[in-house]
Amino acid sequence: MKLQYLAYGSADCPLIRRYDFQTADAGRLKALADKLAGGSSTLIALDEQTGILPVDGCQLNLRVSRRNRGIIQVAEFGFACGLTNTGWSDVASLTEPFCGSVTDNAYQWLNEDGEISLLLSASGQR
Repeated sequence: MKLQYLAYGSADCPLIRRYDFQTADAGRLKALADKLAGGSSTLIALDEQTGILPVDGCQLNLRVSRRNRGIIQVAEFGFACGLTNTGWSDVASLTEPFCGSVTDNAYQWLNEDGEISLLLSASGQR
């Protein structure tokens, strides 16, 4: 699964997209969101996880926060996504359909709370 920050190029930008993945990759992503939702983890460096290929050095920390802040930029290609346990549960639910079969044109906005949106897209296109 590729992880990429897009500052411009679409009316939906800025955004971080996760794309070019198999159903097993989506399952691992859902499991990470479930860990954050359930409280067994409070911080996960997504770019360091198995199966994640950061494009152009994109780094994304997923963390549990007291309110849904969404994604903020903390460095040139460093980002943090802070959501409540319930927010992470929502992300897990939105990811679940991709754990079965995935069509090339399938996509889902996982979070749009911050200035930078989070997109899961099979082909990388919306």
